[in-house]
Amino acid sequence: MSSKNRYNRPSNSDLETLESFKNLISNIKSLKDKTWGCPWQKIQSHISLIPFLHEESSEFVDAIYEKNANNICEELGDLLLQIMLHSEIGYEEKEFELNDVIKNLNKKIVNRHPYIFNKKEKVSLEKSQEIWADIKNLEKKAPYKESPISRHLNLKIKSLPPTLGTNRITNVVKEYGFKWECSNQILEMLEEEIYELKEAIKSKQKTDIKDEFGDIYFTLINLSNFLKINPEAALHKANKKFLDRFSIIENHAGDNITKQTPKDFQRLWQVAKNTLMKKNSKKSND
Repeated sequence: MSSKNRYNRPSNSDLETLESFKNLISNIKSLKDKTWGCPWQKIQSHISLIPFLHEESSEFVDAIYEKNANNICEELGDLLLQIMLHSEIGYEEKEFELNDVIKNLNKKIVNRHPYIFNKKEKVSLEKSQEIWADIKNLEKKAPYKESPISRHLNLKIKSLPPTLGTNRITNVVKEYGFKWECSNQILEMLEEEIYELKEAIKSKQKTDIKDEFGDIYFTLINLSNFLKINPEAALHKANKKFLDRFSIIENHAGDNITKQTPKDFQRLWQVAKNTLMKKNSKKSND
C-alpha cells in the first residue's frame, strides 16, 4: 500500500482498531457498572487515580529508555486505560464524556496545523512550532506579545511536570539575555544554595528547608540544561547504577543483609563500586 493510501483512507487495520475501541468502551462501562462493576473501580475519582497516572507514565518512560517495544505497547495500553477511566468518571459526574475528549483533541489538531488541514503548505520545523504557539496563545486568550514574560511562563508551566517547567523557564529567559555564561557560575550558585540548605536544616524550619531544597533542584536542572543533559535520562541511569551496586552488596551480605551496620554498608558500597569499575574497564578493553 502506498503512503498516500495509508493516510487518506482507512486500512483493514484501522477498521479492526475501531472495532477493538468499541469493545474497550463496552469493557470500561462494564467495569464501572453500578450493579455488576468492579468494587474498586466504582469508588475511584479523578483525584484518587492521580498516583496511578504518575506510576503508569513513569513505567512508560522506563519502557522507552529500555527500548522494549512490547513493554512500550503494554504501557501505552495502561495509559489509555487511565484516559478511559477519567472519561467515564467525567460522564458519571456530568462533566464531559469520551466523545468530548476525542472531539476536543481533533479540533486542537486541526486548528493548530492549518498548513496541513487548510491549505496543504510545506513549512519548516521552526515555522510549525511558531504557528502552534501563536494559535495556542490565541486559544488561551493570552497572546505572548501582550503578556509579561513571567505571566506567559506561569501559564506555560502550570500543567507541566516541574522538571520540564524549569527547563521551559530557562530556555525562554535566556532568549532575553538572562543566562549563564559558564558551568562554573552554576556550580558556584549550587554551592551557595547547598550552604543555605545546611543553615535551614540547622534552624529546623521546615518551610525554609523545603524552599532551599527546591532552589538546589532548580539550579541542578539549570546545570543539566547548560550541559545539554536530559535530567530524567541522567537520573534513570543513576537509579540503575545504584541498583547494580546494591545487587553486589546483596550478594556479599547474603542472608545477613539486615544485620549490616552503616559502616558495613559503606565498606560494601566501596567493594561494589570497585567491582563495577573493573567490570566496565574490562568491557572497554575487550
